Amino acid sequence: MPVVAFAGSRGLSPAFVPLVRSVVGSGRSVSVGCCVGLDSFVLSCLPAASGSCFSAFGSSGVGSCSLSAVSSVSSFAAGGGSVSWWSGGGSGVALRIRLSARTSAVIGSASVSAVVFFSSPRSVGSALACRLAAGRGLPVFAFACGFAGSALPSLGSGAWVSVGGSGVWSGAWRWVSSQTSFF
Repeated sequence: MPVVAFAGSRGLSPAFVPLVRSVVGSGRSVSVGCCVGLDSFVLSCLPAASGSCFSAFGSSGVGSCSLSAVSSVSSFAAGGGSVSWWSGGGSGVALRIRLSARTSAVIGSASVSAVVFFSSPRSVGSALACRLAAGRGLPVFAFACGFAGSALPSLGSGAWVSVGGSGVWSGAWRWVSSQTSFF
């Protein structure tokens, strides 16, 4: 089944849960991380058979931090959801490195696209997810939650273009690369 990677800000306001729920309900299999904010919101509305979670901590919560959504990930796993524990490295790997590598695993699992929810144009992890997806040649869609989409961070040579139209995707922006292929 085609997989869409979801990533986004840990500080995403619960006011955006209806938007997240609408996008998750688009009928694709989903991969997501393990933090509070967007990851937790996705896990709360994701049927266990419809996706997978990449966790930067262990099944008992060992290796987690205050930004980890331990209960959301545990509930997802208890409901039959697929969880890859210690994605990004074991307990001996620094948390910051594990989280970055976990983001890489989430994006690496995608086969269709990446959908990223930014609560700020300065969200380092969200920008990393976008850059990794664009680097793989995946379509990248972003939602600017609480700020103008024109302020989304650049991913290199290219630009964010408003999806427009109507419905849930009308507020999304798509990254369009301006690089030309030589092959």
